Amino acid sequence: MTDQDTIRALESDQRLAAHLRALSRLAPATAHDMRTPLHTVVLYLELLRNTLSETPGGDVKERQDRYVEVIGSELRRLEGMLDQILDQLRVKDDAAERFDLVKTVDDLGALLDPYCRRGRVELRRAPRDGPVFVEGNKDSLRQALLHILITTVEAVPADSELTLSVSAEKRGAVVTLQGALPAIPSALHPGSQAGSYPAGTTGAERGLRVARRVVEQHGGSIDARSGVPDAATLEIRLPLAAAKIG
Repeated sequence: MTDQDTIRALESDQRLAAHLRALSRLAPATAHDMRTPLHTVVLYLELLRNTLSETPGGDVKERQDRYVEVIGSELRRLEGMLDQILDQLRVKDDAAERFDLVKTVDDLGALLDPYCRRGRVELRRAPRDGPVFVEGNKDSLRQALLHILITTVEAVPADSELTLSVSAEKRGAVVTLQGALPAIPSALHPGSQAGSYPAGTTGAERGLRVARRVVEQHGGSIDARSGVPDAATLEIRLPLAAAKIG
């Protein structure tokens, strides 16, 4: 194994460790949200079972159909939650691919919803018409964005609001996070090295350094601007993918 192979392997391990730490912070809120459809299914299964002992006729069939419809709806909701979790656990090879950044960010926002509600933070996702395509390692970029979003949500006070948006500009694709950000973590500032950790560096800060490194490896950058007191804008820029021919 060459030195470059060793470096790539270490960077991959760092990304995976940071991602697993991020998912562990999401798990309690997600598990809490999953209880709701499960409890609903149990309740309506009991209601459906009770109708089996009733005399056929009247509105029995109508109620049975309604109970089955509710059960099916809640199971589909639960399936969607599980799909979101399993999608985040997927780790693929370091292959570049062309993908829609809007959909990726929307999926991450949906995954973060339970976590935001638990912290009493409203995460608003600004709508956009049409996709914004970028090219790169989709999984590593998604993991980097997730870690940045989680850490940002944790930094804002309760009863705050954050706005998450994706846009396409001449300089590239931009993921923008605006809201009551007391301060941008130093780990996201240019010059902080992903593999160099000062004494006392937390796991979250290590993850942010790794996330910034991933963005920069894809030709992107992270910029922070302060506005009014206790408010800031965080911009994650990535090069746009080349237009498809044919």
